[in-house]
Amino acid sequence: MPFRQQVRRLSTVMASALCLVMLAACAVAGPQRTVLKVVPYPDIPGSFDTMLSIVEQGFEKENPDIDLVLVTASVGDMYELPFLRGLLTNPTDRGGAHIVETDTIMMGDLALEGVIRPQTFTRDDWHPLIVQGTTVKGVRYGVPHWLCGNFLISRDKNITEAQGVKDMYRRIRAAKPQGPGLAGNYAGNSYLVLYYTQSWGQFRPQVSDLLPAIVGPVEPVNARSVAVASDLCIENGKNPCVDGTYYNDFTPIFERTVKGDYAAMQGFSESMWYLMQYGASPAEWYISPLPVGAVTRNVILGDAYIARKDMAPATAAAAEKFYNYMMKDGTYQSIIFSGGQPGQKVPRYLAPARLGIFALPDLKNDIYYQRVFAAMTSQGGTNYPNLFVPDNRDRIYDQVMPYLNGTRQVGPRKGLMQQHMKRMKDMKK
Repeated sequence: MPFRQQVRRLSTVMASALCLVMLAACAVAGPQRTVLKVVPYPDIPGSFDTMLSIVEQGFEKENPDIDLVLVTASVGDMYELPFLRGLLTNPTDRGGAHIVETDTIMMGDLALEGVIRPQTFTRDDWHPLIVQGTTVKGVRYGVPHWLCGNFLISRDKNITEAQGVKDMYRRIRAAKPQGPGLAGNYAGNSYLVLYYTQSWGQFRPQVSDLLPAIVGPVEPVNARSVAVASDLCIENGKNPCVDGTYYNDFTPIFERTVKGDYAAMQGFSESMWYLMQYGASPAEWYISPLPVGAVTRNVILGDAYIARKDMAPATAAAAEKFYNYMMKDGTYQSIIFSGGQPGQKVPRYLAPARLGIFALPDLKNDIYYQRVFAAMTSQGGTNYPNLFVPDNRDRIYDQVMPYLNGTRQVGPRKGLMQQHMKRMKDMKK
């Protein structure tokens, strides 16, 4: 056989073999996976990495055709509109994301700007108030995940039964006549604006729309009412709840409340996880909506998933699967009870947006979780506004803080878990 024919035949055989190899590789690899980038809300008690692992591994096991990429962000950035806007408009290969889990007080402005899409995914057992809190001008833009609110937490059941801020003041002073009685953090602008808005709503128990508290002028009666609560933190002529002592170092409040230095504290449902780090037994503690106005009235906000408007059909379909996975009983169960070391079943005491989750056996048999449920679903509640908070919070803060005899604090906001880890590290030195 001539040399040229041998070469031609050999080339043909090699080409055929190469095609077979490539076909086999394609068969093994399967179709290209859809990439879904999600930014979870970063400030939760317990290991954040454990939560990320639960979500990513569990979701991809059920959806092998989707590559779930979980992106971390700082707590401070999550309360800045330019940062959120960038996540939802920048290309996903240049700092953007498909889905962001955000505080509901931040989402309304993004909806009005047209950078997030309306949501169709739904569950029938979401807390009605968080559904309202994720709705903007009649259209729902969020998929609710967790509930939040400002609560009064104490070992003394009588204190948590107070009706209005003046009644709370009397009860705390009866339990602890001298020294500090109630711990909280008024120095952060988001916290103080929430307290003021809650007070505004508690002076108007029949009004469900609290937006006028955000866009209207600060009312002295509401500011003074918040000051009644803050004065319960005065200690030796100083107020660490107002002067910045607890700004970005909130953890001493948990330790001192467990020790009994304070008769009660202001916090969230998950504050119990931090109290537990200092020896608190959850069954011994009570929780109720925080009274900072004329009556005691629950005001709900929370964390919800919002999604960029310009998603391809395959990505939008992947997002629906993600929402479905995050709303499953088993996913909630795994996240909630992963607050300890690997292998331990420790509740984080996050409050699920799905009220049906409170009926799962592990939550139903947890007396503190049932008290959280009662506080979250107490009659006469409403939701925090989800519009125009970013543009008004500094104005409200600057006008309310003088009633508390405090001044503006500076520096980036840090998450509670970030503060806790720093404190634990410092204590080991």
